[in-house]
Order: sequence, then C-alpha cells, then structure tokens
Amino acid sequence: MEDIELKKLFAAYDSKLDKMLQVNDAVIDSLPLDKSKKNRDRIVRFRSIEVATFSIIVLLLGGYIANHWGQTHLVISGIIVHLFAIVALVGSIGQVVLLRQIDFSKPIVEIRKKTELVNAHGLLFIKLIFLSTPVWWAYAIVGINVILGVDLYPYLEPGFVQRYFIANFLLVIPIVWAFNKLSHKNLHIKWVRTTIKVFTGSKTMEALEAINEIEEFEK
Repeated sequence: MEDIELKKLFAAYDSKLDKMLQVNDAVIDSLPLDKSKKNRDRIVRFRSIEVATFSIIVLLLGGYIANHWGQTHLVISGIIVHLFAIVALVGSIGQVVLLRQIDFSKPIVEIRKKTELVNAHGLLFIKLIFLSTPVWWAYAIVGINVILGVDLYPYLEPGFVQRYFIANFLLVIPIVWAFNKLSHKNLHIKWVRTTIKVFTGSKTMEALEAINEIEEFEK
C-alpha cells in the first residue's frame, strides 16, 4: 500500500516538474525572441520615418527641377541630387521590406543574416557619399539656391568651372573603383576596413563581420 502511494507521489511530482520545465523553456525561448521582435519593430519605425523623409526630399527636388526648367545648370544639378535621393529612398524601402521578411519561425542563421544586413545599412550612405564626390558641386549649387535664393553659377568664371569639371571627371574612375571595394567581402583590406569603421562606426563594422561569418558558414 505504501509502495503504491509512493509511486503516485513520485508520478505527481514528475508531472509537476515536467510542467515547470516546459514553462521555463517557453520563457527562455520567448525572452530573446520578444526582444528581437521589439528591436525589429523599432527599426521598422525608424526606417519608415527615413522612407517618409526621403520621399519628401524626392518630391521637393522634383518640384525644384520643374520650377527651374529652362535653366540648364540648375536642372542638371537638381537631377543629379534627385538621383542620389532616389537611390537613398530605394535603399530605405529595401530595408523596410527586408525587416518585414524576417520570420522568427525560420532558422536562426536566416534571421541573423537578415538582421545583420539591416544593421549594415550605414554602408549604403557611405557609398553614396563616395559616389557624390565628383558631383559635389551639384549639391552646392542646389543648396545655395534653395537656402539663400542665390544662383551661384553665373558668378563663377568659365575657366574655373572648366577646371573643376575636368578635375571631378578624372575622379570618376578611382571613385567607382573604391565604391566597388567597399564591401563586407573586402574587410581584410586595411583601408576598406578603416574607411568603413571611421565613417559608419563599430556597429556597422560588427554587422559586416557577422555577414562574412554567416556566408562562410553557409558554404
């Protein structure tokens, strides 16, 4: 009789212990997941604001180009700045889409890779700055015209403009070369690593290193 009661007691204890372990496992699993989901939602909000901001800039620049149609130098400068704003807008939209695609029921490697691609978003802006270097004058002409209402171009000497156009044109090839080098696949190159770290910070660098590790793991 005592033996039967003892077995019942152990069975009840085992059942209670199993339930406790299941609850603990669920809590342990849910804590980082909840944190990741909250981080994802926070970044989605931030990127959505970014999309809205670039959308407004793109619309304003479109209006600027239309309003100055007939003034070639202002239109060309406006189109150049407009193109870079569109690229930034597309990049931000791509980030929102990528974030929405993160499915926390998928394998952890897939989730991690998409998360790190989001964290590496700062690299896009560094690349845009590099590409903008040969056409920096377009930003100056549009900016001064919009902010101060001054058309700078008529005040520039033709010889000065010609020299600057030639100098900036010669920058195109090295800039495009550097643009292609700025990638997570080239972090072993010292100047690439230093440039990305200086201009984007350690978080972007860590994300790029993580993408490298994941791609090595996937091979």
